Amino acid sequence: MDPTDSLDALGERLGLIYGSEWSHEVEELLFRPDKSEGCYSIDEALELIEVVSGNPLPGWLLPLAWVDPESMACVVTSDDGLGIVTIGEVRRLFLHPVRAGNQLALIDIDPLLFVASLEEELRARTKGLRRVLDQIGPAYERSHLEKEKRPRDFVVRPVRIACQNVIVALGAIAHDSTFDGLSVPAWQTCEVPHVATHEANRALAALTLCDAFQSGGTMEIRFDRKARILHKGHSLDYDGHPEMAVPASLRRFGRTVGVDLGAQDSAAITPREARELFLAITPMPAALRRRVDDAVEHQGIPPERICFLLLSQVWREIEMDYLLATSGRSTSILSGGAEWTDRLARQAESASCRGAVTVGMLFRRLNSTDGAAGDKSVVRVVEDHTKGIEWEIHPDEAAVTFVGLDPTEPVPWTFGLTGIDTLTVFPRTAICPEALAEIDTSELPGHKVLLVPADAPTPPQRLSGTVLRCPDRLADIDKSIEDRLLKSRISR
Repeated sequence: MDPTDSLDALGERLGLIYGSEWSHEVEELLFRPDKSEGCYSIDEALELIEVVSGNPLPGWLLPLAWVDPESMACVVTSDDGLGIVTIGEVRRLFLHPVRAGNQLALIDIDPLLFVASLEEELRARTKGLRRVLDQIGPAYERSHLEKEKRPRDFVVRPVRIACQNVIVALGAIAHDSTFDGLSVPAWQTCEVPHVATHEANRALAALTLCDAFQSGGTMEIRFDRKARILHKGHSLDYDGHPEMAVPASLRRFGRTVGVDLGAQDSAAITPREARELFLAITPMPAALRRRVDDAVEHQGIPPERICFLLLSQVWREIEMDYLLATSGRSTSILSGGAEWTDRLARQAESASCRGAVTVGMLFRRLNSTDGAAGDKSVVRVVEDHTKGIEWEIHPDEAAVTFVGLDPTEPVPWTFGLTGIDTLTVFPRTAICPEALAEIDTSELPGHKVLLVPADAPTPPQRLSGTVLRCPDRLADIDKSIEDRLLKSRISR
């Protein structure tokens, strides 16, 4: 599109925003060109940004509205010179220092759609909050939590997601047999200063989609179906979500990941839209995403199954990558494995799964930031931060290369081997001359090692290479594999 046309279209959109009357809640958030009662002006916003952050707002951004007390939504009005942004996008500007990847994250693709979605969201927020906090939550606590009773799929179940003791998402879900899908009578999210943009929407969407998959329905999610709870001894009926449509915050999130939710039916997420959203919100490295796309297109693996297994951590990202890259039986494995009577198929699948499990254990050990594990004089502080180790799967050799190791730290499961920044691992179940010869002749990068279970017998002859022994025995690894296969079989 011609940049001039983009600017003209943006000017029209901003004119509609400033020329319209919005609710009191939206007016309090909006920045208008001129100072008016109940709202900030753009000049006041620019001055506040410079005072609080210490830096003026870049010239290609225009303050649009408050997101929370410590961040603003800003419209991209011109090219940033780097080709990263597009004119008309709405970006979230934090006034305090944050990680580079979180600053100026995309919060919507159009300023008018953004403000209109705020209008819809805030209009229904009070009703939605009261519904979850005062009715659905207490009713569920009395009927199930106090009785330690597991709910059936058709029971309206409350959902609460918090980060650092701050609730960022509230919802309620139930399976509805009338259309064989998921009914959502409540969905509320918010943006807070210490949480990344749209993370509450992503988390609640992931949980909702996983529940839709587990319920065994069509993956359709509706927001306009009746729901009933028992509140204070009396039946209480809901006609649907307070907005009677796909929630505005969820549609806003969908636009940022390229999924147009509610396009076919304004009150529902169709099965196709649900699968697209599932794939969009499931974290995957680029190489794994390419393999997943190939598996969905050519192997017939349902995308929702792969996403569910990743989000529920039945198979972790590197393990899934290894299985899809090295095994011709990944379709069977992800469905729960071959029948126990098919011995040859089970053996082939076990070999692939053993490699995936041991590689996954090694990656988590390499990527861990727990540096005090070997120093008894240091108090151990274990956080969910990682070192950023990257991996590459080599399908022909069934090997994995890890890049970005700290050369000053010893390689795990070795006797102080250091000076390694690139490590190529060959996961096998036994130490044999063939495996060692394969490593010796391999042209893969980095220091090459053989990875085996803890109880793999050592051959009598002198070993010519490095062997890493996983802390788990072969029987322990097989038990973990069978547990994962069982979860894959009964998950839907």
